[in-house]
Amino acid sequence: MIRNAVTKFEQEHKTEAKVALIGGYAVIFYGIERTTLDIDVCFYSPQENMGKSFYGFLKEYLSPNFKPRFIEASKDPSDPLKHDLIIIDDSEGEYPRIDILLVRYKWELEGIRLAKTIDKLSFPIMPLPYLLAMKLKAGGRKDELDAIEILKSMSGKEIKKARELAKKVGRDRKLHALLKEVE
Repeated sequence: MIRNAVTKFEQEHKTEAKVALIGGYAVIFYGIERTTLDIDVCFYSPQENMGKSFYGFLKEYLSPNFKPRFIEASKDPSDPLKHDLIIIDDSEGEYPRIDILLVRYKWELEGIRLAKTIDKLSFPIMPLPYLLAMKLKAGGRKDELDAIEILKSMSGKEIKKARELAKKVGRDRKLHALLKEVE
């Protein structure tokens, strides 16, 4: 549904748009066991006011049972990354909630551009070092547990990139502590 919406958005607005799976489902698709109640994706478009533009598009594009809401970063105190957010709820309860985080940082844009589609999923997924950086930045207990499991599955090259990103997002000490736990 989201991938099709992004493709249609690109066509109608004659602009590039990128999307990648992040959050719990991304962790699961990398082979780490855990549970999650919602689907988290990251979205980017170079279009001015990309969030409000994509939100307006979704209101028209989605079937009536899907109710999108736009939340500005400054109005969501629970988001440690301070993203504008589009939340899509299914009023019929058939589908999980979808949280669309709008890219805010250059490192996120780099990650979304490097996202690859994997065999099991016809949807791009955020590369492990970038997913780890998001988990480190988020800072919740579940995020920390995910970060430990992500670290266990990373190659040396990926850990090197993760160190670079952790420094960029101000979480290098946190990464260092988690690496000690994993060793």
